[in-house]
Amino acid sequence: MNVIYVSKKIGIVSWIVTILYFVIEPIFIMTSLVPYNMMQQAMSDLGVTTCGKYTYAIAPHEICSPYHFWMNVLFIINGLSFSVGILYLSQYLEKNLINKLATVCILIFALGNSVSGVIPADVHLFWHSILAQIGMMTVLIGMGIYAKSLVKGKKWTYSNLIVLIALLILIGLLFFLPLPAGLLQRLYYGVIFVWGMGLTILLRSSEIKPGTQ
Repeated sequence: MNVIYVSKKIGIVSWIVTILYFVIEPIFIMTSLVPYNMMQQAMSDLGVTTCGKYTYAIAPHEICSPYHFWMNVLFIINGLSFSVGILYLSQYLEKNLINKLATVCILIFALGNSVSGVIPADVHLFWHSILAQIGMMTVLIGMGIYAKSLVKGKKWTYSNLIVLIALLILIGLLFFLPLPAGLLQRLYYGVIFVWGMGLTILLRSSEIKPGTQ
């Protein structure tokens, strides 16, 4: 039995809240006091607490987000709702050490989202980004194990995992090629959020009960 039980209702609501990030983010983009390029600029720029150029080491562009506090709250809520969603999905896996490890790997990604809100990029770039960067890699391990362990949603998980690996390769190429960094970051997060929502729908629509796989 899980130490934390997440009901179906809470599970689906948590994924809806997680995906709502991309509905709310445009509001903060529109309220920026300087031009904001979502194709190139990081999501974190909207949570930067100061205005100007080089507000943090790798941001030569001008940033001024007047509602940065609420943007950082959004990051925190997003990490929490994502965590609840993953705990819900984990209930459909057989209870063993490898599956628990997979859940932890994905939760690191969620924790990175929340920490990014607690520590804005201009406050301390290393601690703002380190968990998020680690999580972008560990989430692949977690999803790979989920794909192997799941009965329903296996193909869905594998297909999303392949897309994420391709996106991560492109993100790595940012050091060498002028690719749209902001877009790639958003696509990476978006694929993960859609994967979780889609898997929740697939599992809910099946006859498989939590913990029976």
